[in-house]
Amino acid sequence: MAAEKMKLEVWRGDWGLPSIDPHCLAVLSYCKFSRVPVEVIKTGNTWRSPTGNFPVLRHRKATFSRVTDIFTYLRKEHWGSDSHLSTKESADVVAFSAMLEEKLLPALLHLWWVDDKTYVDITRPWYAKAVPFPLSLFIPHQKQKRAELRVLLTKGGDHITDAETESKIYKEAKECLNLLSYKLGDKEYMFGRQPSSLDALVFGYLIPLIKAPLPSNPLQSHLQQCSNLCQMCNGILTTYFPAEVKEYEDKKKKEEQQKKSQGVRADVSEFPNRRRNMILAAVFAITSMIGYALATGLINVQIKDSEVTQGNRKFRTPPPQSLQGPQFETPRVLEEQQENGEE
Repeated sequence: MAAEKMKLEVWRGDWGLPSIDPHCLAVLSYCKFSRVPVEVIKTGNTWRSPTGNFPVLRHRKATFSRVTDIFTYLRKEHWGSDSHLSTKESADVVAFSAMLEEKLLPALLHLWWVDDKTYVDITRPWYAKAVPFPLSLFIPHQKQKRAELRVLLTKGGDHITDAETESKIYKEAKECLNLLSYKLGDKEYMFGRQPSSLDALVFGYLIPLIKAPLPSNPLQSHLQQCSNLCQMCNGILTTYFPAEVKEYEDKKKKEEQQKKSQGVRADVSEFPNRRRNMILAAVFAITSMIGYALATGLINVQIKDSEVTQGNRKFRTPPPQSLQGPQFETPRVLEEQQENGEE
C-alpha cells in the first residue's frame, strides 16, 4: 500500500456530476469503490496532460493516462474493487468492457461531437468555457476531429453513407444497452451487491446521458427505457458523490430564487411607469378619436358673432364656441325674427 498520495487529474464536472467525461467518471467511481486515497484535481488545462486529454493518474514517478492502465496499476498497488469476483466474473468484466468500447463509445462520440445540434448547443460551449484561453480556441475543434475519426472506423466501407453509419452505430449502441440491462437484471450492481470496475465503466458512459441537458436523441430515449441501468447509475452518483449532487441542487435553488426575486423587483419598479404609460395611452386614444371625428365631419365646430348694443352703437362679440353635430344644427329662423324686431 502506497504511503504517498496519488493525484488524479480529470475534466471538470457539471450538471451534478464530478466530471463530464466518461473515462474520467469511470476512474473516479473506481477509486471511490476501492477507497483509493487519491487527490482529485479538476481542470481544463490540457497542457497538464502528456496526451492532451484526461484522466491522468500520477504516483511517485509514474504517469498513467489510459483507463485500463490506471485500473491495472491500482490493482497492482492493492487498490481494487474486483477482488471479490470469481474467475468467470472477471472474464465477464473483460468481455463487457470490450463491448462498451466497441459498441457504445462510437455512438457517444457521435452524439457529443458529430451531431450538429448537440455540438453547437452543448459540447462546444461547455469545452470553450472549461478550457483556458488560448487553448479554448482550438481544443474543442481538435477533440471533434478525433471523435469523427473514431466514428469513421465503424463505417465499414466507402460505399456506406453518413446516414447509414449513424443508423448503424446507434443500433449497435441500443443492443449494447439491452445486453447491459439484461446482465444487471434486478441486482444492485452487475455482480451482486458490491460494485466492480465494470460498474464504474457503465456509470462513466451512461450517467452523462442521464444528467446532461441534451437535445432529443434516440440513444438517450432508449436508455430511459432501461430503468434498471438508470437506477444503478443514479444510485452510484448519490451514494459516492453526494457533495457534487448537493452543490448542484443548491445552485439550482439559488438561481430559481434569484429569478423570482428579480421578477418581483422588476414588477415593482415598472409599476409607476406602467401606470403613466396607461394614462398617456388613454389620452392619446381620446385625442386621436376626436381628431378623427373632426376630420371626417362627425363633429362640426361653429363660431358665430353676436351683436351687443351700447347706447347708439352696436358691437359684434364672439360668443362661446359650441360643438354641434351635423344632425343637431341650430335653425336660423329665430335669429332672423330677432333681427327684424330690433330694426
